[in-house]
Order: sequence, then C-alpha cells, then structure tokens
Amino acid sequence: MSMPESKKPRPVYLDYAAATPTDPRVIKAMVRALSIDGTFANPHATGHVYGWEAAEAVENARCQVADLVGASPLEIYFTSGATESNNLAIFGLAKALRLQGDQRRHIITSAIEHKAVLEACEELEKEGYRVTYLTPRRDGITDLPLLEQAFDDDTFLVSIAQANSVLGSVCDVHALASYTRSRGAFFHTDTAQSAGYVKTDFDRSDVSMATLTSEKVCGPKGVGALFVSRSQNVPLYPQIFGGGQEKGLRGGTVPTHEAAGMGEAFAILKKEGAEDARRMNALRQRLCDAIAAIPGAIINGSAEHHVPGILSVSFAGIDGAKLLPELSGIAASTGSACSSAELKPSYILKAIGHSDALARASLRLSLGRFTTGEEIDRAIAELKSKLPKLRLH
Repeated sequence: MSMPESKKPRPVYLDYAAATPTDPRVIKAMVRALSIDGTFANPHATGHVYGWEAAEAVENARCQVADLVGASPLEIYFTSGATESNNLAIFGLAKALRLQGDQRRHIITSAIEHKAVLEACEELEKEGYRVTYLTPRRDGITDLPLLEQAFDDDTFLVSIAQANSVLGSVCDVHALASYTRSRGAFFHTDTAQSAGYVKTDFDRSDVSMATLTSEKVCGPKGVGALFVSRSQNVPLYPQIFGGGQEKGLRGGTVPTHEAAGMGEAFAILKKEGAEDARRMNALRQRLCDAIAAIPGAIINGSAEHHVPGILSVSFAGIDGAKLLPELSGIAASTGSACSSAELKPSYILKAIGHSDALARASLRLSLGRFTTGEEIDRAIAELKSKLPKLRLH
C-alpha cells in the first residue's frame, strides 16, 4: 500500500545556492517593520516620528550590512537584489564615464559569470563597447595571469565574481582588484555566494564595487545592496529614477522591512558565520567523499578554494536528461537551463572544458544553515541507489 501523499517525506533541500529559507530571527525583524506598532512607515517621510523611526531602522540595517563586509555605511546603497546591483555597477559606471568624456570602452569579465553580469556586458557590446570574456582555469578560478594578458589601455572595468554560483570556486578578487586599480581601472565583484564566508574587508581592499544580497544567507528575497568605495570616487549614473533616494543613486522608496531583514541576516552571519562555515564544510566533505566513491563521478571546481556550501559534481556515462527526475528525494540543480525543446548544457561547465553530455549529467548540491547530517545521509543513499539505473550502456 503506497504512502499517502501528505505523509511522504519531502525531498532533501540542497539548493541553498538558488535560495535559502529565511532565518526565524530575520522574520521577526521584518515583522517588526510591518505592523502599526513597528517601523512600517516610509523612511523618507521625515516630517513625523513614524518616518524617523523607519529611517532609523533602515540606517541600522545599512550599518549591519557594512559591518559584515568591512565598509562604511556611507558606502552601502540598497537595491532590489543582486541583479540590480550588478546592472547598476556595470551600466552605471559605463554611462558615468562616458558623460565625463572618458574614451575607454573595454570591459573584462569571465565566461562563467552570473547572467546578470554577462547579459549586461552583451548589451554594452551592442553600444560599441568591447568585452573580453576570460576562460577560467579548469577549477573555475580566474587568476592574475589571465587578467594581465587581457588588460589594455582601453580597459575601464573588470567584473569577476568572488565565488562562482555553480562551482563554488573562489577567486582572489583582492589581488585582481589591486592589479586593476594599478592600471587605472575599476574592479567590481559579485559576492552573492561568498559574503560572510570569504574575506571581504573592503576597507582594506582595492575592490571598487561589490554586489551584496540577502537571499543566499537566510535573508529575504527582493533586497540587495551595492558597495561603492568612497576612496576611489567611483562615478555611477543611476539606473532607476524617481525621488532621489539612496543619495541620488537609486530612486524608489527603500522597503523598511526588507532592509531590516537583510541587516539582521548580515548581523547573524557576522556572529555565527565562522561556525556555520565549519559545520557546512564538514557536511560538504561527507557528501563529497561519498560521491567520489561512485564510479564515473567527477568533482568540479577547486578542492582548496571554495565556499562551504556548494558542491558541483558530474557523472560520466549517466543519462543527464533523467538525472533530476530520477533523484526525486533530492531538491537540487543540474546547472543546466531548461527550455521547452531541450536540456541545454551549463555554459559554466562547458567553459571549464566539459563535453555537452558531461555538462548535462551534472548536479549542483548546495547546503546551508539548516542542513542536517541526517539529510546528507539521506541524499547519499539516494545517489547511491538511483545513479546506477541511469548509466548508459
């Protein structure tokens, strides 16, 4: 007799790199900013106490975000998320420099950046800009020699993520930023997958701009921030108009509850991030060791330089089209883009040298704060029992 649908255990959630559950403490902070007894008001309504209280809540959140990444609150600008922050950094800098009469038109990025960066660069190419898409090393890291080879006197911007969202590989963005600044250009990094787990310390770095978001660290969706270095006088042209908020850089009412949630998520990470990372690394290693013993398994990314919560693995000789449907006990990502007609191989895995077939037969298993050892054991059992059924003969 089959188990009733309502009694079946839910799949083990291993897609934290896509979205995280919101920490209950963050939810409480957000609720306080929603009710009539809390800081619900428009933070830009400065003519009454409700607006003042909401503004104070937003500025407190700005301080919490800045504190985690080693920045001044004056360098943090709230946005709607990482995608907007990436767009503001790239389009905003390009237009601001153009309006200043700067003739440089060359951007350097990597072929494995998030689509929010790649598609922004592609749009600028349509306007006559030249973009170099670096091919990273096979471990997914873009290093200094790769950057040096691509740099020329026309380069005004380099945009390289600190941690790749599929591979988890971590680049030394501080070294890349120092070289970029020494050549008179600006350096932007997307830290959506790394902030709180990998060193930022922007007050001691040559990073010009950094994208921040809360949805990857048990905070709310729909809010993010852009760090903009004061010492580098980064020129940015706003992309959203309507009220002059965020010191004129981003129009629109700052959602107090979202900002408060992001601030609380970053404050928790500041206090507990090291312990979170230790526990997550241990669980990741347990999962990695078990998968490495499966015939045909290939662990992608860097064995040494990686974030604690992401593990990318490919399976040689496995039918990739059936991979996720068969693994019904795991909620994960293949790293592939689904369309109505076909399962496209991940452009990131292709960029590090995988064939179409191997890229399709891949999983991104990402864990986080609420992942348990029992869940990892369930996931291992699921992989061991079902992968053999998918082997091509």
